[in-house]
Amino acid sequence: MQEIGSEFWDVPTKGQQNYVFPDCTQWYLSGRSALQAIIAELGAARSVSMPSWCCDSMIKPFADAGMKIRFYPVYARGRIVQEVDFDCDVLFLMDYFGYSSQQPDLSDWHGVIIRDVTHSVFSETYRDADYYFGSLRKWCGVWTGGYSWTRDGHQLSMENTGDHGYTQLRENAMRLKEQYINGQGTAGKEYLQVFSEAENSLKWTAIAPAAERDIVLAQKIDVQFIKARRQANAKVLRDAFPDWLIFPEMKETDCPLFVPVLVPKGQRNELRQHLIRQEIYCPVHWPVREYDELDVRTRHIYENELSLVCDQRYTEEDMNRMVKAIKTFWTEM
Repeated sequence: MQEIGSEFWDVPTKGQQNYVFPDCTQWYLSGRSALQAIIAELGAARSVSMPSWCCDSMIKPFADAGMKIRFYPVYARGRIVQEVDFDCDVLFLMDYFGYSSQQPDLSDWHGVIIRDVTHSVFSETYRDADYYFGSLRKWCGVWTGGYSWTRDGHQLSMENTGDHGYTQLRENAMRLKEQYINGQGTAGKEYLQVFSEAENSLKWTAIAPAAERDIVLAQKIDVQFIKARRQANAKVLRDAFPDWLIFPEMKETDCPLFVPVLVPKGQRNELRQHLIRQEIYCPVHWPVREYDELDVRTRHIYENELSLVCDQRYTEEDMNRMVKAIKTFWTEM
């Protein structure tokens, strides 16, 4: 039985440049490293307004810099609602999972804007921020893949502090996973431990550069293939579970990272374990964080969201297998 989900091991490319990333883009070890480079030049900024629904790794760099963090509510009410709080020095914005969402009115805003384009980099082109950053690791098998650019094109800092073995560990883990997927070697799922070691090593890194190999590959990523395959796969899942969708619409320009759903009846964790037993690995976005004070609306997403895998490694046949596995769970309850 083929594994669905978990870490990537390859990068789909084509011959010509994709022109996704501006000429002034700088490449970092990770998205966190790119964000640290941005924070390093914020100067007198002392507070940041961030969405209540986001990854801990995006919050920690602000906390480490001693900035006051204010969370504005993000919740699902037929669509994603973001009640942006402008009482801050720095405004942190993001879209989710490659789907278009309603944007705040920034016409009267005069502070610094940072936009996380990790999820939207293949979907939308934004021009509303002072700083942009993200990570390609969520999309394909790059070893590093953090990036950033600025509105005015100036260069951010690069400390080159070393990667504490991170890049080599990622390379080794992807090689082991490829062997496992292709039925080669006898190591089994040893790659999981190596990926974990790589992730743990990130906590010791700072503003470090990306691997040169990844910088070259990023310019040649086959965006058309990735978008077409993900849209086709997502449609299978969306058609199967229309009442669960966090994003009811998928536009032609959207490139879905996952198909995020709200699992009914408080059965998210049980369903996820059921899928794992069939080697289908759907992540949760995200674990509740130590920094948060969530209310009923904002906690609901954290407790019920499941990200159904739809990426370019898989076909519609794989998606139908996932649909069958999910429906089987409900009939066996």
